[in-house]
Amino acid sequence: MAKNKKSNTVAINTFKNKAFITKTPQETRNLARNFASVLKGGDIVFLNGNLGSGKTTFTQGITKFFGNRGFARSSSFMLVNEYPAFNNLKLFHLDLYRLKNSTIFDIGIEDYLYSGNISLIEWPQRLIDGQNESHWNIEIESLVNKRKIKIEKKK
Repeated sequence: MAKNKKSNTVAINTFKNKAFITKTPQETRNLARNFASVLKGGDIVFLNGNLGSGKTTFTQGITKFFGNRGFARSSSFMLVNEYPAFNNLKLFHLDLYRLKNSTIFDIGIEDYLYSGNISLIEWPQRLIDGQNESHWNIEIESLVNKRKIKIEKKK
């Protein structure tokens, strides 16, 4: 695992409130790897999009940047997948698709969100109070033979 990798190699403004087009899953992973360079401990990333839009593919790029040698998989049948990262960080990949609308505290994920690690959350609209958190918002829209990926920093 990369121990000396600098996590802010790309300027944050490269991604703040911008839209990107990717034409292949690999391009989506590459965009996510570049985006991951601006993430730091304590960041929360909301991944929005329809089923099959590329949320997990985007997550794969982020986990790869942080040194994951395996293949990040959808956490649809588990609430959380955990991946080690460099600089003693962990990545928590949460998938709330199968849950009813709840508060962070109803489902007990506050320990992940406030751990000082990085949380990647698919289907964040299931968190009633989650939109109040400072977070990155990723909107992935699947178009014909491409994806439109909008990245915003909230708060």
